[in-house]
Amino acid sequence: MVTVGERLTAQPQADIPTSRWNRFRAWWTNPAADVDIRRWASVAAAIGVVGALLREPILLLLAVAIFLAGLIARLWWDYSFTNLTIAHAFSSERAFFGDEVTLTITVKNEKPLPITRFDVAEEVTTNVELIGHETARSERPDRRVMRSVFSLGMYERVSHRYHIPARHRGWYRFGPVSLAAVDPFGIVTRRRVLDEVHGFLVYPRMVPIPTLVVPARQPYGDHRPQQQVIEDPMRFAGVRPYVPGDSPRRIHWRASARVGDLQTRTFEPSASPVAAIFLDTITFSYLWEGQNSDLLELAITVAASLSNQMLAERNQVGIYINAPIPGRTRVVRVPPGRRPGQLTRILESLAMLTPAFGDRIEQVIVEELPRLPWGAAIVIVTCRVTESLQRSLLRIARSSGSQRCVLVVVGDEELELVAEVRKRVAIYRVSGKEAWDVIEHIALDRVH
Repeated sequence: MVTVGERLTAQPQADIPTSRWNRFRAWWTNPAADVDIRRWASVAAAIGVVGALLREPILLLLAVAIFLAGLIARLWWDYSFTNLTIAHAFSSERAFFGDEVTLTITVKNEKPLPITRFDVAEEVTTNVELIGHETARSERPDRRVMRSVFSLGMYERVSHRYHIPARHRGWYRFGPVSLAAVDPFGIVTRRRVLDEVHGFLVYPRMVPIPTLVVPARQPYGDHRPQQQVIEDPMRFAGVRPYVPGDSPRRIHWRASARVGDLQTRTFEPSASPVAAIFLDTITFSYLWEGQNSDLLELAITVAASLSNQMLAERNQVGIYINAPIPGRTRVVRVPPGRRPGQLTRILESLAMLTPAFGDRIEQVIVEELPRLPWGAAIVIVTCRVTESLQRSLLRIARSSGSQRCVLVVVGDEELELVAEVRKRVAIYRVSGKEAWDVIEHIALDRVH
């Protein structure tokens, strides 16, 4: 359980007078107080003077009553938020699609002063849905308002529980919070705004994929290449004579100087293949067409499911996305790995990204390709296949053969593929007819 709480104490003043008279004077003339005790005292004094002149005891009693009411209202305003605590507790700070998260709001009133009505108005993101509780409209188009009403007696604690279904990926944000405390007579209302923001993250949906996109072993068939398809640079095996095409970074200069001829380092094969998933979040060819949100969510589901499948098959998996994470990065980069928590990092990146028109996916591929390990499989998940993307795929396929390209096309758009692309690249299609939130498994149809 994750708990976020704050004690609502009186705000400190910059300069607190030291003498008793100065403290009383500062309290009497405090401009921040909603209850102007001077006005109440002035009204009471005026009525008292009239009552004394007219010798009317009722007016004198009324003057005393008005002054006492103003004094009580002012004292209640001063101490209404003293020893008052509000806390938010989530049953989990991470959730999967279809889970249900419980939010518990607890308010403690640890003083002998009751609060008849305590209103809590909290801004939430539009993806927050409460079971059995409606949210109100907000001034901001991307926010809703969740309202809670508490009634607190002396030394009382009250809790409200809300059940939130996780039906959309992303950050479920709560805050800031507007608080309003009302006195028992309904005369005074004191307000406070808490800028604290909290919430929980919902991972994208993952479903089984029966088709094996990247075989774990022998991705190039039974032919054994001269250089291992996937090598571990940390596992040095030896040296061999240099052959044209070897990378200059592999040259062992000390061994070359000793032998008198160029020698190349060799490494043992890696225990697990490497796969880099490139997710294209642009669903239309032109910016003025906007975004197809359903198709984008299906593509995100495919990328998350592929990551889960390949990590389960002991692949080193990384993901690259041409979309930003608000307040963090413009392009998402999670380098390939198989260490504990790799799937969590990938799912968090997929959950936090927002639809935006960033770099073209082929540009991201060109920038990241030199950083990938030799022999890494490149899996591209996209909703559209442009001519520039096909040219990039052909350049990769015509290279030294160190990378294998797999193209997963999401949607039912007609494909206009170059014949050489069909021959050199493994192409799969995911139909967009079934909605991403009800699909039970992802069927990858091979395009020949």
